[in-house]
Amino acid sequence: MGMLKRSRALARASFLGLFLFLAGLAFPANIVVPKMDLITRGAMNGGAFTLQTFGDITLEVQGGYKFGGSLSVNVQSLDLENFTFAPLPLPLGFLSASIIIRDLFGAPLSLTYFVGQNDTICSGEGFALFGAQPIMTAYRGFMYFPTGPVYDGIYQVQGTGARLEFVPKIESLSLDFYIYEDTRTQFPGITTPIITSPGTYSTDVRFLLNYAAIKVEGFVGASLTPNSLDYFLRGGILFYATNRNVEFLAQLGIPKWDPVIDSVPNINHFYLLIEPRLHMGIFSIIPTFFWHPSYYMQAGPNTGEAGSFDVNLNLALGDPATDSLQGGLESNFRFQSATQGAFKLSPWLGISTPGVLWKLKVNTKVWPFSFSDLIEVFVGAQAQF
Repeated sequence: MGMLKRSRALARASFLGLFLFLAGLAFPANIVVPKMDLITRGAMNGGAFTLQTFGDITLEVQGGYKFGGSLSVNVQSLDLENFTFAPLPLPLGFLSASIIIRDLFGAPLSLTYFVGQNDTICSGEGFALFGAQPIMTAYRGFMYFPTGPVYDGIYQVQGTGARLEFVPKIESLSLDFYIYEDTRTQFPGITTPIITSPGTYSTDVRFLLNYAAIKVEGFVGASLTPNSLDYFLRGGILFYATNRNVEFLAQLGIPKWDPVIDSVPNINHFYLLIEPRLHMGIFSIIPTFFWHPSYYMQAGPNTGEAGSFDVNLNLALGDPATDSLQGGLESNFRFQSATQGAFKLSPWLGISTPGVLWKLKVNTKVWPFSFSDLIEVFVGAQAQF
């Protein structure tokens, strides 16, 4: 069965790859690297100081505008040095492929056929469609969540299906409709799910509303397994507002709710992040409050995240967009339960060089105090293409 599932995924990828190759004979193709992140974590493990490198590198081939296509391959792992799947190494894996028809019927409508990873919803990245400046929280990704789910947005579309995008106002409004076979399955050591075709079908509806001072993104979705008639629901909203030197970001949603198990959603279902930002010249005060959901990206509930709550305070100097050198101090309090928690102090240094953003961060675990896990060091490099 496993070989059959892999064969189906390989056949899909091969078909789309061939299609895009033939299309490339008629339309010029561009090869881009939209993402290259490397973060090395140094921490005590079994009495020894060990290194663990998170890698997220994507290579994408694009071609055409009116009838466009793209093919992406990716390396993504929580432990890049020991990245293996089954008995074979998997240094490079299929990420996604898509074919898009724009200006359908002469209207501001586009239809995309996709396989693999697609849009991340309620992260803030979707506003790039309007040419907006980034609004995403920095409190996401491997540097803040090295041992648990790597949080980034409320939900991500993953599978084989189609997206219908309607943009009636290119500067301010977009509507998306997705219908797809949800193929999100987690494997140990791999943060990007592998296509396994389990037969769960999903649909999501999303809207983006973009203005200079206010941005709103919302979605609702559902998944159904026809054989067992199991179903679950999800939804969420992102709200962002700014007024001169003050910003406010909120993400509230339920990544997964199974009405058969819980008749009504409870607090553990919620993904909640609230982040006010105050900028005073080169000095910024950014507190972040984050409630962890029990389910995330279809994984759970045995993630140990239910009931966890983070309070993070970042006192920062400098702006990566304008200053070549940044620095600051973060304090982080994580409540894991009524009796468990941890408090860390983290000085950090950021350096912006041509094409690369560097960040050095040292976590010092103040409470509970233990020499065995007192220091945790992160060195990150994010390429800008």
